[in-house]
Amino acid sequence: MKVLTSNQIRFAEKSAVEHGLFSYAELMKKAGGAVFDEILRRYDIVGKKILIIAGCGNNGGDGLVIAAKLSGAGAFVTMCYPEGRPDTETARQFSAAVERLPVCKAVTDDYDFYIDALFGTGFNRLLSQETAYLVDSVNARSGVKVAVDLPSGVYCDGGMAQTAFKADLTVTFIGYKLCQLLSPTSSLCGEICFCSLDISTENDYAYNIILPPKAGKFDKNSNKGTFGTALLLCGSYGMCGAEILSAKAAVTSGAGIVKAIVCDKNYTAFTSAVPEAVTVPVETAMSGAPVIYDKTFLSSVSGAKSLLIGCGLGRSDEARAAVKKALRYTNIPVVIDADGINAVADDISILKNIDSDIILTPHPGEMARLLNTTVEDVEANRVNCAKRFACDNGCTVVLKGANTVVAAPDGEVFFNITGNYGMAKGGSGDVLSGIIVALLANGYDALSATLTAVYVHGKAGDAAAEKYTKRTMTPSDIIEELKFISF
Repeated sequence: MKVLTSNQIRFAEKSAVEHGLFSYAELMKKAGGAVFDEILRRYDIVGKKILIIAGCGNNGGDGLVIAAKLSGAGAFVTMCYPEGRPDTETARQFSAAVERLPVCKAVTDDYDFYIDALFGTGFNRLLSQETAYLVDSVNARSGVKVAVDLPSGVYCDGGMAQTAFKADLTVTFIGYKLCQLLSPTSSLCGEICFCSLDISTENDYAYNIILPPKAGKFDKNSNKGTFGTALLLCGSYGMCGAEILSAKAAVTSGAGIVKAIVCDKNYTAFTSAVPEAVTVPVETAMSGAPVIYDKTFLSSVSGAKSLLIGCGLGRSDEARAAVKKALRYTNIPVVIDADGINAVADDISILKNIDSDIILTPHPGEMARLLNTTVEDVEANRVNCAKRFACDNGCTVVLKGANTVVAAPDGEVFFNITGNYGMAKGGSGDVLSGIIVALLANGYDALSATLTAVYVHGKAGDAAAEKYTKRTMTPSDIIEELKFISF
């Protein structure tokens, strides 16, 4: 699956038709049929009242196909044409199928379903006053709301008009659109169901969607050395939980050995919570940070295949010194998270002196510190911020948040579509970092480890939300659900 711009969508459709895969009419029939199938799969529509709001273009033509199918399946369908009836050459071929359906000019009755087939990917203006009023009227009602391709009032490539349809379900075609992956418009799309319409997008796309990973394969004679040692430089007095979560996630995600540098004041709590981990006890500084001597770190990192720095380390001078010392001596793949990011934010040049793969996992606040900008700027330019930093510094960037953005050093960008808002809790990022460092220890390359970890982290979060609720689920629940995912 790929993310396409409006121009790329138009080109993909045109190319498919010109190569004889199908006609525009057949394409419209496939699109309308896909929406009908998804509605039928989720809901009982027999005897239900359905309002289909159709535009005057090809998106409206999709609405005609949907209307005919729903009516034939036993629903009571009413049409609404606020911008005029569909009048493209392709859409007119389906007009006869809905001629006998009732038509309304305004939403005066309540319906069980509202289907938005007003505008497609080419929409780039404000809604007319009449149409905006109608969309607001629908948004205020309680029926199920379904958008065809994308909610009307939303611009395909990002941004929205003053008024936009608020969908519970969006059935999108050919490729994902930026508006479905970025704030604030992604929240208007509801659940997104993707249908390729059998059109290939491999040769012309803007960004990638992270795909489900294939299960790793290892020889049956493997031992713990085969799966590698992951070293953790995390935790401080008062923030032991972050290191515990990272270590438990690394153990659960298949690292052969998890070795953790642990403050002596945290030793009992850590070993009780993660008995599987090997510990390197060190002194606790007055600030609560671990005291790291050169010999201690060099001894600890010897034989390790990957390194995680930063989770719960704190922002003291001692913590910053520990981070920079570790990075100076590192020649293995390293994940830098949380306070590790804060420690390098004042001197980014240190990243270019590391002779190994680097993965940074910032949330928007940490990304803003790395770029010396504001959180608002990062949130308004998530793709560009992650991509620019990754390319400039030769690292992989995981910009966390809804539809997490992963940017590779070569400029490729990936969006994640697993996960939910129940994961927006302290500790979830520590779990993600633990998964990444475990996969690096297994021998995954930096990008593969990152993409796999981001996907399964979200997948486990979705499983936890289903088992509990989004409000009550915890990062520890995410770790538990990892045990049921093959990767």
